[in-house]
Order: sequence, then structure tokens, then C-alpha cells
Amino acid sequence: MSGRSRVASSALLATVGIGVQGLAKLLVTVVVGRVFGTETLGQTTALLSLSVFTALLWPNAAGNTASRFLAVALRGRRSDSSVNRLLGASMLVSSVVLAAVTVPVALACGNGPGTVLGGVAVVVGYGLYCYARGAQLGYDRAPKVALWDGVTSVLALGLLVVACVARLEPFVLLPLAIGYTVFAIACWPRGNGSDGAPEPTAGIIGFTAWNVLAVTTSNGLLQLTMISAQVTASVHDAGVYAAAFTLATPASMVGQALGQVLVPAFAHRADGGSLRSRGVLLLVGGFAVGTAVVFGLVAWLAGWFLPLVYPTEGAAAVADLRYLMVGVWVFTVGLVPAALLLASGRSRQVALASVAGFVVGVVLMAVLAPSAGVAGGSTGFLVGSAVNLVAVVVLGVRRQR
Repeated sequence: MSGRSRVASSALLATVGIGVQGLAKLLVTVVVGRVFGTETLGQTTALLSLSVFTALLWPNAAGNTASRFLAVALRGRRSDSSVNRLLGASMLVSSVVLAAVTVPVALACGNGPGTVLGGVAVVVGYGLYCYARGAQLGYDRAPKVALWDGVTSVLALGLLVVACVARLEPFVLLPLAIGYTVFAIACWPRGNGSDGAPEPTAGIIGFTAWNVLAVTTSNGLLQLTMISAQVTASVHDAGVYAAAFTLATPASMVGQALGQVLVPAFAHRADGGSLRSRGVLLLVGGFAVGTAVVFGLVAWLAGWFLPLVYPTEGAAAVADLRYLMVGVWVFTVGLVPAALLLASGRSRQVALASVAGFVVGVVLMAVLAPSAGVAGGSTGFLVGSAVNLVAVVVLGVRRQR
């Protein structure tokens, strides 16, 4: 199989795996809401959101770091045991810290002991999942990742059925937590088996720290559009915008899945993340065109499917979804050149570009939202994402010094 075909195949499998896990999480919230009611659904959704946010504070970035450095060691036929020990220790520390932070947050939201236990378990489990997933993609094992995504999603849904039948309302998060943990155990990096010289660990923690800043600001800007709507718009308008938001944001998973594959795929190349390479330039351009067609189709069909999904708010949310999809497309396209920069070890530059876009976006939201309502938040997200996209493209074209 050629290099391009292998990257495309891995990207497809990684996207399918993320999609399966996302579908499982969605089904969990639907089942919980129907079986246990609105209050339990609200608590469950809040704790799931907390798990996603806390993963940005280290585990997600550690997975990106593992995908690059394990790939570099594999291509160079060097032992990655020291890299695994360092990143594994960092994951242990971060898991303890994030679990400790989750307890008071969950208690402050009025959750009981069982729900707090489930919240802690899903925060830790999801973080371990993010790290192990990145590591396996570093080993170029997308089929294994997709397989265990499917297995653990089915496991989580099966355990959820048991919890519902047994009316174990306080423990509805444990099925997902168990699924994530089983994935982490099955896919934990155990070394490439090379007896060559050890891969250097210098710069690994710094690389991860810069990546924390990058993923937090880039993903944070997207989440701020919903917060902006809740703060500046009426309750009705915010509810309508939420309907558009919940269907637009999963589209960004396409770019994230491809980025996870591109980091290890390009980590061993001499040109790394340079957009001067014709093949890389065609990849970015092709992805931009392909996603424009897909996202454009979603926007075009919004008037048909939104009212089906949300009978009350759907028709009013069509315009919001179409505008938000433009920003999501720009955001998604920017993830690809950012991943190529990460592949060449330029995590600091990716972080600074993301921060620049975040600052511009937040300022525009603050200025426009009071008068433009929910459109102000979408505009801030669109312009901020565009700033980030332009910055990473310029950095990708420039030669690394």
C-alpha cells in the first residue's frame, strides 16, 4: 500500500472509531434522559462535558505527544521505553490531580456520592483513553484503535442497559468510564520492542505543555460560542442556538481524527510540516475542498433534518447552523496544517497561532454579541478560526530555522 493510501485508510479508520465513541456517548445521554429524567440527564451531561474539558488540560496533549515521539522512535529503530515511562508517569500524576479536582466540582453541582464516583471514573477513564489512543496511532495501528473503539462502545452500552434495568441511577456514568478504561488497558503503549539506542526524552514535557495551550484555546473558542449565547441572548434564542450547536460541533471531529493520523505519519519526514512540499499542499487543499462539500451539504439539508431532530427549535435553528458550519469548516481545515507543524516538533508555534485566534475571537464576541446576539458569537468563532488558519499556513510555508 502506498504512503498516501495508508494515510487515507488510517484517517478513515480513526474517524470511524471516533464516530462510534461519539455515537455511544450520545446514546448514553438519550437513554439516561428517557429512563431517569431531565435532572439526571443534566447531571450526566455536565460531568461528561467536564471529562472532555479536563482531558484538554493534559491527557489529550499527552496523546498527541505520544503519537509524534513514538512514531519518531519507531521510524528511527530506537527504543521508546524512556518516552513511555516519562509520559506514563505524567499521565499518572495528571489523573490523580484531575480526579481530585473533579470531586469538589461534582459535589458543588449537587451530585450524590454515587454520581461523584461515576464523574471521577469517567474523567480519569476518558483521559487515559485519549492518551492510549494517541500512542497507538503513533505506532500506526489505526485498525487496532478502531476495533477497540467498537468493542468498548458496545461494552459501555451493554453495561448501561444493566444499570437501567437495575435502576442504578447514581452509577449511570460508570458504563462509559469502564469502556474508556478497558480501551486504555488494551491499547496502553508497551514499547516498540527495539533494542536500539533509547529515544531522547528532552523537550517532551515542553512539547506537551505547549500543546495543552493549543488544544485548550482552539477548542475553547468553539465552546465559548455557546456560552456567549447563554449570556447575551434570550433564553429562547439560546435554546435555538443550542440545537444548532449540538449538531455543528461533531463536524470538527473529522479534522481531529485526520490530525491524529497525520502527526505520526509525517513525524519521520525530513520536511515535517512544511507546506512547501507539493504532496502536503495537495493534501491540505484536497481536505479543504472535500470538507467544504460535505459541510456545505449539511448546511443545505439543514432545513430538512433539523426540524426532525428538534421539532420545537429546529426550524428556527437552521440559519444559526448554516452560519456556524462556516466557522466549523474554517476551524476544521486549520487542524490539518497544525498537525503537520506538530509532526515537525513545532508545538510552540501552533500554540501561539491558536492563542492569537482565541484572543481575536473573544474580543469580537465581547464587542458583537450584545448587539448581534448569537450571530456575534458565531462571528467571533469564524474570524478567530480564520486568524489561526492563516497563521498555521504561513508558519507551514516558512522554512524552520
